[in-house]
Amino acid sequence: MKIVYVSPSVGMSGGVAVIFQHANRLRRRGHDVFVAVENKREVDWFPGLQAPVISLNEYPNDVDVLVATGWQTSYGVVDLPARKKFYFVQSDETRFHPEGQLRDLTALSYRLDFNYLTEARWIQKWLLENFGHEAELIPNGLEPELFHATEPLEPKGTKPRILLEGTIALPSKGMADAFAAVADLDAEVWCVSTYGKPQPGWRCDRFFERVPMIEMKRIYSSCDVLLKLSRVEGFFGPPMEMMACGGVVVAGKVSGYDEYIVDGYNALTVDLGDIAAARDAVAKVISDDALRSKLIANGFETAKQWQWEPSIDRLERYYQDVLAGRRGKTDSAVKQSADRAISQAQRSLSLNQNPQALAAQLAEKDALLASIYASTAWRLIQSLWRIRMALMPHGSRRERLWLRIKDRVQKFLSQN
Repeated sequence: MKIVYVSPSVGMSGGVAVIFQHANRLRRRGHDVFVAVENKREVDWFPGLQAPVISLNEYPNDVDVLVATGWQTSYGVVDLPARKKFYFVQSDETRFHPEGQLRDLTALSYRLDFNYLTEARWIQKWLLENFGHEAELIPNGLEPELFHATEPLEPKGTKPRILLEGTIALPSKGMADAFAAVADLDAEVWCVSTYGKPQPGWRCDRFFERVPMIEMKRIYSSCDVLLKLSRVEGFFGPPMEMMACGGVVVAGKVSGYDEYIVDGYNALTVDLGDIAAARDAVAKVISDDALRSKLIANGFETAKQWQWEPSIDRLERYYQDVLAGRRGKTDSAVKQSADRAISQAQRSLSLNQNPQALAAQLAEKDALLASIYASTAWRLIQSLWRIRMALMPHGSRRERLWLRIKDRVQKFLSQN
């Protein structure tokens, strides 16, 4: 089969990592698989990506399976040729937007008459109850080569070490709640964030930003407890990764947590927004040796059960069955016309977006740029520029070379 996944980006995220797992594993089975994005760039955070990343301008001919992923990719998929089209839904993405046009456009995308698949039972149920789609369940797996107990990045000390993981720049990741929960605990606090840094006043003994997947196991293996308090998730991977590395998990009861977490068996769970309960749960697993040992042992067994290959067996069979007409949506000119009308409506609404929605989008971009400008890499560039001003006369060959290097580094940072 020739298969194309259309991804919103190839930037570092759990959702993109799952797309890459699909693409890699299908490619190993002999299928011709591509990941298409609007803006192609190098992937340096996911180890061993084998599927070529192409731009939409390089979209190949004779595609059998075309897969939309994030909601913003779905409308473009309507206009691309393929034998069969699919929509891989990894969350209820309407929850990522405030009330308004963006949320409405996201919801509208689930009206498209594609063949649906998802990674979690709760999303499968949500798609059926709200849109009538019978989505195929393709559970996520765990890569044991990437996530296992290993030599810690730093030996554990006398104090317990708590890990907070999540993108600080996204409020939905609940990092402010997590920092509030550990504020008064007698413990070391480490933090991993893709974008955004801890705010002044947040306790953080060691901070990591944009950590490649291959390095995460050393951070997990350095910590005793992972506290994960996301408010929105589809199927979140870090708790399972922590279990595989021999740590304890305290998690909020976010959508999808019960795909594999069982309170009191392999983790402790708390209600969303209950900071006091989160603090108490972390303190409990630190002080109760018997409970901690039980959660570690059961968590390790849980992680072993979630394997990728059985899911890829199911995924491959699903694509083949839909192509053969044994399953999936029936094609019709009327349905295709309706999909085109939905896509055209989306484009029309996007062109006439109201000022409030545009302001919200610009605020999100400003927050991302602020995190870039606050980064260590950006400060290094500024320091080097000051040195350049002192050492390189204006108009010299060395100055021209430096400007080229500076432009490339700035372009890289703006894309990340």
